[in-house]
Amino acid sequence: MAEWTPDDLGKEIDRLWAKVAAPSVETWDPFVSGAAADPVTGHQVAWETMALLKRQHRHETAYWAEVLEAKERALRAGQDRLAYLELEVGRLREKIRLDEARFLADGVDIQGKAQAAMKAVVEERSVQEREQKGLRELLEQIRERAAAEAAVLRQEREHWEKKEQQYLIDIKDLQALASRREEEASRSADQARGVRDGLTEAKNALEKTLSELLRERQVREESEREREKALKKVDEVQKHFEELSKIWEEERAQWRELWDRERSTWETQRGEFSAWEEKLRSERETWLAEVQSKEQDQARFTEQISRSLRESSEATSKLSSMMKGLASPVSVLRLPPWVKQAVLAAALACAAAVPIWRYATRLHLKVQTVRMLDLSNPTALAYDGNLLWAAEWDGRFLAFDPQDPAAPARTARVSPAGPYRPVALAFGDGNLWSADAAQARILRHKAEAPEKILASRPSPGPAPTALAYDGHSLWSFDAANKALYRHGIDEGSYKSFALEEDVVAVAMAWVKDRLWIIDAKSRDLCVFDFKLDAFRLQARYPFSENAVGLAPVRSGERAKSLWVLAGPGRERSGHAFVQYAY
Repeated sequence: MAEWTPDDLGKEIDRLWAKVAAPSVETWDPFVSGAAADPVTGHQVAWETMALLKRQHRHETAYWAEVLEAKERALRAGQDRLAYLELEVGRLREKIRLDEARFLADGVDIQGKAQAAMKAVVEERSVQEREQKGLRELLEQIRERAAAEAAVLRQEREHWEKKEQQYLIDIKDLQALASRREEEASRSADQARGVRDGLTEAKNALEKTLSELLRERQVREESEREREKALKKVDEVQKHFEELSKIWEEERAQWRELWDRERSTWETQRGEFSAWEEKLRSERETWLAEVQSKEQDQARFTEQISRSLRESSEATSKLSSMMKGLASPVSVLRLPPWVKQAVLAAALACAAAVPIWRYATRLHLKVQTVRMLDLSNPTALAYDGNLLWAAEWDGRFLAFDPQDPAAPARTARVSPAGPYRPVALAFGDGNLWSADAAQARILRHKAEAPEKILASRPSPGPAPTALAYDGHSLWSFDAANKALYRHGIDEGSYKSFALEEDVVAVAMAWVKDRLWIIDAKSRDLCVFDFKLDAFRLQARYPFSENAVGLAPVRSGERAKSLWVLAGPGRERSGHAFVQYAY
């Protein structure tokens, strides 16, 4: 359909007006009979006017249909874009969640990855802001276009109202002309009968034209209402878009708050790490001072042993001289030989009793085997009666045969909720316990299947480092509080015990009624007696290994050997199982 322009419409109206005005300027006279040419009747003009108005109506209907179709396409495009943005927001949420999981899992390396994740999030935010800005610009363009179209429609409405007024004026003129013709016809009734019929037909045509104009006006009003509905729908879409934008801003604020909170947590952890480093530095200096003092004590102890041996030899020589005096003929007392021998044996036994007792009561560790292990970062060791279980920092449990620990016999992957960093293991009563340093909790596993978690409880202190089972209860050590805790049957109740010695247990185990602890600061094996609900240090044994776990292997009622999971040191560059006999 060809598009009508205002010039074309004006030309067509002028042509119709020329046809209507033709009888008054040409030679047509209604009173002259037998005219050479028939005049242009008002009926034809009315029909042509009606056809013109119908064409104009079809044109406007098609135009508004195209406008509505364009608006529908714009709305569908906006809806598709909003759906894409929602998918993109979901993907960003998933990506941020994965970044957070990696952030918590990577430990010390989290700072670099967090900065990269932050940069990616900033880039994604900039992309989202650019897309949002593009959508806003598109919406503004749509609004401007709608406003321009509304202005055009208002201009067209004003134009048609003017045309309508002109049509009404023309109709009034025609009615005045018809009334004059009727007056002239009244004076000549016989001659004007035909003219009266023509005027009646013209009047009917004009009334039809007026009804058509009224109908056209109703159609235009309906078009105006449809346009208002379309504008209202555009406003609703704009409000929906603003609501989505508000929701997106709220979610972005929440994510920013979450990021700030995680960043503050990381800063706190970094401060704690710095404090730990400073504390370790001071403890190292203290350890060096203690080593020097122990060397001095060892020198004093050696000097005391030399003095004791010298005194013992002097006492022996005096006893010998006394015995010689007793055996001399000038002695007043006359003793039998067996009495003399018994007195000599008793004196020698008393002189050697103290060194023999010290040697007999001292723990003697002798290295039997050393087996190198292919482990990345082991943290704990425990014995279940058949196998040696080692825990890795990433949450894996590896089981080794004590007869041949070259390769793991079993492997289990523990995956509880949240980050998991096992630092201690303990077996007993068909259960396996592990201490999680990531969330400061103690987990109870099924001994036959360690990957199955039976229970989880918060640890009494914020930094659990060691576990041990005494045959009845589970014990844990906390490095922050420097205290031992005995847990009840439900693992939720516990009782704390203080240690007089300044030790940090990296591993511990119960051997009969004594608690063996590997001190992380001095690397000594400390043996504690537990009597009357109190721990007292029984002995310290220097330990050359950088031990991270120990497991006494029992045979019957006595432990025959001690397995130690040792880290890199002076003698080796990797991890190893070291078996001691005592």
